Amino acid sequence: MSNLPSNHGDGLEGAISAIEDRLAALGGALRDHDAKAIESQAHELHRALASAVHRFAQAARQPGGVSLQLRQRLMVASGQVAAQRESLARATAALDRAID
Repeated sequence: MSNLPSNHGDGLEGAISAIEDRLAALGGALRDHDAKAIESQAHELHRALASAVHRFAQAARQPGGVSLQLRQRLMVASGQVAAQRESLARATAALDRAID
């Protein structure tokens, strides 16, 4: 049983890495103005976020909880998600104004 917290930490590490990878891919799709890739990467990011939330909850219940390093990486990723959400909102508003 002594491996359990480490395994949960490893799973959370992978989940956070997946978020970071999906954020980078979504950022690239946004820069390329590739609507199909944006949709695909946004879907994959959503899946990665759901997985991370699940793994974070599991790890938090284990002795030792979640390391400070992983908490900080998750906070940075959360900030990046918020920034991309804001960027998409501005782009959508600009598109709506251009259409009107």
